[in-house]
Amino acid sequence: MSLSLKERLPPANSLIAFEAAARNGSFVGAARTLSVTPAAVTRHIDRIEESLGVSLFQPDGRGRALTEAGQQLFEAVTIGLEHIASVASRIRQQEHSPSLTIASPLAFASLWLMPRIASFRRAHPDISMRFVTADADLDPSQEGLSLAVRYGSGDWPNLRVRPLLQPHVFPVCSPRYLDTYGNITSVEDLAGHTLLDREGGGDGSFSIGWTRWLSCLDNKPRRMPDRIYFSSYEVIIRAALAGQGIALGVDVLVKDLLDQNLLACPFASEVRWKEAYYLVSPKNEPTTKQMRLFSEWLFNEIATSDTVDPGRTQVAAGQQASPST
Repeated sequence: MSLSLKERLPPANSLIAFEAAARNGSFVGAARTLSVTPAAVTRHIDRIEESLGVSLFQPDGRGRALTEAGQQLFEAVTIGLEHIASVASRIRQQEHSPSLTIASPLAFASLWLMPRIASFRRAHPDISMRFVTADADLDPSQEGLSLAVRYGSGDWPNLRVRPLLQPHVFPVCSPRYLDTYGNITSVEDLAGHTLLDREGGGDGSFSIGWTRWLSCLDNKPRRMPDRIYFSSYEVIIRAALAGQGIALGVDVLVKDLLDQNLLACPFASEVRWKEAYYLVSPKNEPTTKQMRLFSEWLFNEIATSDTVDPGRTQVAAGQQASPST
């Protein structure tokens, strides 16, 4: 039967006295730091030495120096107490100044989160919020983030991961573009038009791009359309709104724009993307009240949002589709 933590550790109060004595190099200095008598410090050190069966200090002129065993214990106690103090400080700060730092890809923040975040702020006006937008993956445990929305495979062992949204991808353009260039009723009709694409052709594992989208379809255009490349998906959608060409719309990101008739879906073909959006947080850190409230709000918003369903033919990414009719 294993011993309890209390049985394995020297007395907790004595460890604080030991740390002060080791740091000051004298029992008298430790007594002044702790506002106790030197005799009280001596008693604490005696208890630890009796518990461990070794001497922790040796005379050093007018002070005390650590023995080899004392140095080992001092290093361990310093690390442990500093960690406890740091966590306690963070908890106090969260209690008195509740705050959240949320990271997400730029497109998700701009097209989905910002139009909805006002409802969370109205419900929780006491929570201070900070948003970080970056298309590169940010590690909440290393960047000081409370939560992050990430796009990818979801395979991040050092994070607490919850599935958020599974994208469905289909062509979109502005109604003005359709008025100017005529109806586009099939993939074959893309020839002769301009495709707004991710930089590099969209072949990357975590990119929403035309090359990958077209590879999922049987009915590819015989003549490849012209393309304009962008490094940001959010800018691609802005270009589509401006009538610059045809973009690939991620359903959850363009739904509001479709509902407002600022974008249109020219024909019925959809690919269910392999990668998805996830809500992640540091795996080895506690979930604060603020993190819990935001997570609950986020998943409730998603659950109550209407899905985009303009009668498209769905195709799973990596599978072949039958020609659209």
